[in-house]
Amino acid sequence: MRSLINQAEVAHELHLLDVPDMICKRRLQERNEGGKHPFQVSEADYDLFTSYFVPPGPSEGFNLVVHTS
Repeated sequence: MRSLINQAEVAHELHLLDVPDMICKRRLQERNEGGKHPFQVSEADYDLFTSYFVPPGPSEGFNLVVHTS
């Protein structure tokens, strides 16, 4: 992702949700039950996706915006 930003020479912000899994899973369930999205993500899928996630570090040079709620 960083290489795309560098090539485009554009301003950027990378938004990071720093919220406990319990809250994310509750929000995901509410979104799934709302039926307004073309696909649903199961709790198992969420667990799989997040098992690979590593928050960006300072050395990556992103303009990071952290959301905690």
